[in-house]
Amino acid sequence: MRFEEFKKDTEIKATVRKKEYSIAKVSEVPPLGDKVFAVVTDGTEITLVAELDHGFEVLEEERPFKIISFDTKLPFDLIGFLAYITKLLADQNISLFAISSFSTDHILMKEAYLERAVEVLKDAQVKIEVK
Repeated sequence: MRFEEFKKDTEIKATVRKKEYSIAKVSEVPPLGDKVFAVVTDGTEITLVAELDHGFEVLEEERPFKIISFDTKLPFDLIGFLAYITKLLADQNISLFAISSFSTDHILMKEAYLERAVEVLKDAQVKIEVK
């Protein structure tokens, strides 16, 4: 299903998380806990997304980031959702880091971009809540 079709009958909801996060390259998969948001391994490196005070040893790190999570359940056959969201933000020169989980997409951005990103998404009829 194309996103244009999906959004006709579906309210797109998102949540801005209050906490700040880092995106770090680490040498081993850390133990999972409350401070860890995501771990991505791709065979060549391990990326950790965690709260700023995570306490793990890192090889490289970028910080601080804010997370916007799209709370609307997205079907696996949906085409173009992330392309739509990233284009909206790219058109405003907002850099982001995207992560997809089983049924949810998340975008991370530097805090300096957050206010404008929220405005852009609200203008596109995304209902946004802060948690």
